[in-house]
Amino acid sequence: MAVPLTSFTAAAKLTHWLDALAGGGHGERFPVEVADVALWVGQEMRWADPIYEVKSANIRNFEGGLFYVEDRKGWVMLYNEAIRSAGRRRFTQAHELGHYLIHRARQITFECTQSDMLHWGPELKLLESEADDFAANLLMPLNHFRLDTEGQAINFEVLGACSGKYGVSLTAAALRWIKSTTQSAVLVLSRDGFMDWSFSSGRAFKRGAFFRTKHETREIPASSHLAVSPSSLDKRGMDIAANIWFPHAHPEARLREMNVLCENYGYTLTLLSMSAGDEVWAPLTED
Repeated sequence: MAVPLTSFTAAAKLTHWLDALAGGGHGERFPVEVADVALWVGQEMRWADPIYEVKSANIRNFEGGLFYVEDRKGWVMLYNEAIRSAGRRRFTQAHELGHYLIHRARQITFECTQSDMLHWGPELKLLESEADDFAANLLMPLNHFRLDTEGQAINFEVLGACSGKYGVSLTAAALRWIKSTTQSAVLVLSRDGFMDWSFSSGRAFKRGAFFRTKHETREIPASSHLAVSPSSLDKRGMDIAANIWFPHAHPEARLREMNVLCENYGYTLTLLSMSAGDEVWAPLTED
């Protein structure tokens, strides 16, 4: 009996195949042409229910979907071609391919819209998270991604170059880096002066550098560069006092604040790069 694929093993298998194909002179390695991969992977796996069609479906509020067609004994992948970002369309296709490789035995319909995220239960959230992890691993394999980022002072220019190479959005490239780095850093997405979400690297989280945004309204600090000079943002960053963002940081601690406006979607990405040893935990209080 075949061992079920996970988001990691499925992406690793495809990465191995794609590395071998590119090494043999069969096309460019990046960006990954997900639609092409989707059409041959089922046959390569010798599965009886391959994806037989990838097509656009410009439906309002629809991002992508995967549907089993009984008459064809196979699957059709749909994506919204009206999505303005080519990188986002590629990630959506990779996400649906992840559902096919990992989850197709669980259900016969997968449909993803932005609004759905508000209503997902725990099991569905897990499936969607696994599909996202697969997409990131497929489109930006760590063995390649780290060659482009290790040993560099990370800023939005470096991450923008990764975005271009791998054919993904800047947000996807930034999340890939923040989730895999050993540096102390925090990524924040904000709109109109308030945080939508944030993600901390493992090292930063262990040192208290994180923002709770799920059930709290968090305003961008008034003294931050983003709040003071929203029209003159710096992709390379500015050196500022760490306690502007983290009030309990040592008064002499510094961090680098980098910002970029994503005009197409009306939000700003902020990257906070901290010294490895700085801790910003609130002091313990006695009852």
